[in-house]
Amino acid sequence: MDRSAPRGRVDLLPLRYKAEVAAAVSRGALESLGRVAVVWSGGKDSTLVLHLFREASSATGRDFDVAFIDHYMHFEETLEFVDEVAREWGLRVIFKGNERLRGYSYGDEVRVDDLDPIDAEELLRIGYTAPTFRFSLDNVAANHLLKTVPLKELVIERGYEGLAVGIRWDENPARAGEVFFSRRTDPTHVRVHPILPFTERDVWEYTLSNGLPVNPLYGRGYRSIDDKYETRPSGDRPAWEQDLEGTPERAGRAQDKEGIMELLRRYGYM
Repeated sequence: MDRSAPRGRVDLLPLRYKAEVAAAVSRGALESLGRVAVVWSGGKDSTLVLHLFREASSATGRDFDVAFIDHYMHFEETLEFVDEVAREWGLRVIFKGNERLRGYSYGDEVRVDDLDPIDAEELLRIGYTAPTFRFSLDNVAANHLLKTVPLKELVIERGYEGLAVGIRWDENPARAGEVFFSRRTDPTHVRVHPILPFTERDVWEYTLSNGLPVNPLYGRGYRSIDDKYETRPSGDRPAWEQDLEGTPERAGRAQDKEGIMELLRRYGYM
């Protein structure tokens, strides 16, 4: 199957209609599912989804939660941005991380034999058999334990029927085959993807024209934001002024190297 991002498919529809689709998906999630959470990273895409769900909540009278997956290596600017927007928008953000790994620091060598049995078993599930891994988001073991595992635990602990996330068809081949409502198992829930048809430029056009808050790192040249150690800016200009069509959006993220994203999604990540 061709896993390339369907740019031709998403570019043909005018943004105003994509926005209508995104709004309808958001309302549909709140009206048809039980307990729902928006997974917010402080990035442009999930902030847009958060905005859409706030509007959908006003229209439907249905509430939703806001969850932040903490891998303990976020930019300080991202954490400050999340705190500031949460105050301005009256949000109570649920922070969830893998507490069993909180004691490690960036670059530490983690021995699999020293892990909690829960985490050791998770590594076996994804086929990771090496005796150690680096506490960094440049490898699949750390990504799985620091992102996928707490996300799945959150669904179980909170009893969520739906998780809304800000993925797009065009941003990564691993996401090009997604649908608006996707049933998941282990644990059972529905993933909701309101902005699938948006391109990177669409996100910026909508964000700037609607005055949505913007993580300051985008103004410093970052086009995709993850951890402060392995993520790099894509240029000197603000993200929305860069060559969005001619250069890869996520090239500055270690998570997207060597097929890590494909494996993470297979075992439950966004």
